[in-house]
This record gives sequence, C-alpha cells and structure tokens, in this order.
Amino acid sequence: MPKTFDRPPELPKMRRRIGRDTTELLITTLALLATSGIIAVLIRTSVFDIASQGEYNFIKYFLICTSAFLWLTVIRLEFTAKNKAEILYKNQMKEYEIMRTKWLDIASQKMEIEAKRSMDNSNPVQPSVVSSKPVEIKQVIASKTDSEPISEDSA
Repeated sequence: MPKTFDRPPELPKMRRRIGRDTTELLITTLALLATSGIIAVLIRTSVFDIASQGEYNFIKYFLICTSAFLWLTVIRLEFTAKNKAEILYKNQMKEYEIMRTKWLDIASQKMEIEAKRSMDNSNPVQPSVVSSKPVEIKQVIASKTDSEPISEDSA
C-alpha cells in the first residue's frame, strides 16, 4: 500500500497460501523419511537387521502409524496456511477499500480546488495595450569623392 496519496493504492493479490516455514519443512521431511522407511521394511532390504517376525511387525506398524500421523499433520498445516492467506487477503482488501476511499476523496477535493482556481475571477489579468511609435530610419549615402558620409537630409 502506498504511504502517500499522490497515486491510487494498488489492489492486493490473492495468494494460494502463506510460504512454508521451518516446521512445515521439518514435518514434510520426516513424513518422507517415514514413508521411505515403510518401503524399506516392506521389501525387506538389509537396512534393518530384523531377526524375528515380532520385531518386523512392530517396526512396520510403527512406521505406518508415524507416517500417517505426519502426513495428516502436513495436510493440516497446508490448510492452516491456506486459511491464513485468505484472512490476510481479506484484511488487505479492507485496508485497500479504506485507502481507495480516502484517495478518491482527496483526488476529488484536489479537482474542486483546481476548478475553483481556474474559475476564480477576483484577480483577473488585465490586458495591456502595446503602444506603437513611428521610428525614423536614416540612411547614410557615401560618395566616392568625399570621404565624409552624406546623409539624405543634407543631399
């Protein structure tokens, strides 16, 4: 929003969501790691040294629950960021309407003042008459025999 009223305020732009913060980045990273852990456990890679079926089931269900919880948290954070963006846009639109109304009032007052100045007849400019006087032009004629100039009046 402009700080002065010399130009109209700019219309705010609607953003889909507020930018990601550190918490969202951390939880998304953990969700991805938990999901990759589930895949590693289900295909029985040698990442985990699982000896018994009980340990295998515990790790598998723990990672599934953790991954589901983290992905639900990511979704919740996404909706929260989207709601914050909508609230921010509504507040910016309210500020825009206030600024626009004030700017329109100031612009109309400025136009009225300029119209009054142009229509004001209290100090009219008086036209001045230019007087003209005849100007005499004297021409000097030089003769070849005389070194002195001869004027028309003497000739």
